[in-house]
Amino acid sequence: MDIGLNWRDLDKPVDWEKVYGNKNSVDCEIGYGNGEFLIKKSQLHPERNFFGIDYSIESFRRAKKTIEKTDIPGVKIVCLEAKAAFIVLIPEKSLSHIYLNFPDPWPKKKHYKNRLLDREFLKIAASCSTNKGKIIIATDDPFYRDFILEEVAAVHLWEPLFRKGWTNELSDHFSTKYEKKWRNEGKEIFYMMFQKKADPEISFRMREYKIPSKIHLPNFSEPKLERICGETICKQDSVSKLLKCTKQKNEYILNVFLKDDTLIRKAELTISENDKDTWELLIPEKLFRTRSLKNLVNKLKALDK
Repeated sequence: MDIGLNWRDLDKPVDWEKVYGNKNSVDCEIGYGNGEFLIKKSQLHPERNFFGIDYSIESFRRAKKTIEKTDIPGVKIVCLEAKAAFIVLIPEKSLSHIYLNFPDPWPKKKHYKNRLLDREFLKIAASCSTNKGKIIIATDDPFYRDFILEEVAAVHLWEPLFRKGWTNELSDHFSTKYEKKWRNEGKEIFYMMFQKKADPEISFRMREYKIPSKIHLPNFSEPKLERICGETICKQDSVSKLLKCTKQKNEYILNVFLKDDTLIRKAELTISENDKDTWELLIPEKLFRTRSLKNLVNKLKALDK
């Protein structure tokens, strides 16, 4: 299997043995950048598998190219937002270690909501961690350090492994070139390590709905479709929008926007006229069937009434 994986092609949740071809424990790095941390960790611990998550397509391409040169079999990466990756892909109680090296502290108060390491994510991470699993965090921001410690204390699922909650030195830690540069500039680095002590009370797994790939629309018409083009459908934490409708011979191409929590996608659906002179909505097999898609499909089916 390729090093750089398309998350859309994976089982949800992921079957680790299918991905790696073995039953080794799995560690995860969030924000892998150029991939050097994953490479070094894999070289130090060939008995483990490593799974990288990063939202940047540039990082994905760069890391994929770098990792491929090493010929290391135990590293796989995806391009996906971290919270979405955890609630869609990561099986419960499957990660031994979660690494975050210098996550964005979002220092402005109006941006606090963008911080990854809040109470909700710490609960999600606990649900995906093995018993006694660990989160290891490095940051150079003392305010973000204190924010993380407060959030950890609030959820009662993680035990700090350092007396103050943090330390300036960490054994078995690989420093990336950027971390070395910051140290040479005199920046203080804070390392935090937390061990899971309990499971959250609820599951955070994103639900997948049973939506067929073909849906009959016997009374479909173009004017009905035009009425909802551009309309936004909001229900709970899901948003759907039909962005554009393009007619091509005997079919309509629908460009749609789908948002479920932090999972944001654009997709292409088709309404096609079949041999029996009736219309069908065609949905790609690999399109993850979330609430936003269900809401949009229901809206399209309502046009048929």
